[in-house]
Amino acid sequence: MKTVTRLAAGVLLGTVLLSATSCGDDKKLLESTKDDQIVVMTVAGHDVPLELYRYVALNYKRVYETGKSSDMWLGESGAALMEELNADVEKSIVTLYATLAMCEEYGISADDAYITDALEITMDAVYEEYEYDYKAYADAIAQYNMNDGVYRFVIRNELLSAELLNALTEAGKIPDDDNVIREVFDSDEFIRVKQLLSSNENGVSDEDCLARAEELLGQISGGADFDELVQKKGQDLFMFNNDDGYYFARGYLDTAFEDAAFALEIGEVSDVVKTSAGYSIIKRYEKDPAYIEKHFDDLREDYISGLYNLAVEAFAETLTVTPTDELQNYSIFNLTDTED
Repeated sequence: MKTVTRLAAGVLLGTVLLSATSCGDDKKLLESTKDDQIVVMTVAGHDVPLELYRYVALNYKRVYETGKSSDMWLGESGAALMEELNADVEKSIVTLYATLAMCEEYGISADDAYITDALEITMDAVYEEYEYDYKAYADAIAQYNMNDGVYRFVIRNELLSAELLNALTEAGKIPDDDNVIREVFDSDEFIRVKQLLSSNENGVSDEDCLARAEELLGQISGGADFDELVQKKGQDLFMFNNDDGYYFARGYLDTAFEDAAFALEIGEVSDVVKTSAGYSIIKRYEKDPAYIEKHFDDLREDYISGLYNLAVEAFAETLTVTPTDELQNYSIFNLTDTED
């Protein structure tokens, strides 16, 4: 699915590949440095170390810079863009820590034995994949601006998320009844769309990406067939030879994409919509009950994931965030980006 899911920061689990081995079997290579552990902000009383801030900040910076010119950060527009970037970084970090804080509300602790045991089992499996070559593992995750401490944090959050989802389901906050979910799938809370994407990947400038999308929208306005353009001109790999499109409820895809899609009537086409995938033109379609029934289990899982995302995001908005004085010393530009 080319249209991104909710947290752009969660881009790397499952993407770390086995690297060529080297002589790095000393596990001390994985220990965080004293600087890595400097606290740069607190979220609901939880300390946020520099290593996690760096991971989120540099990955967002990379997304922002995709397809842009090198002077994008200059002048008043650059300052405004940096303010927007910093806000996205903070929001993402708060959402990550909202999992911890929300778990505590439901009596789930990150220090519970079943969480810590599962974490160690998972991490040992990762190390084993690298034949316990800790340098090769560290080099691989560094491509994503991570170190072992951050990777462990992300894995632990995944484990906590699974427990929190169970707790929310048991509390009746998230439905577990297939009949209830089928009613949602029959309603306007669940829609079907197709996307005509102009992608910002492969070095395409933002200006060219937007111009291409506007040209495509002009062709649609002139009577061109939307489906035909999706197949011949679209750059969403999920859409190729796919007559079904996307079926979804809120909470699962890029927020800007969802807002535009849910504003459409059946048969209506959106204006050009900017998302982190590039520029999209969206058309809403009638849902096919046979498709929903055939793919019910997968759609059910996506729907529940969306509800979980919305619950955590809503909880995150209630949390107190306090930057420390140390954060002033760490502009995104003086952090070390692995691609610089």
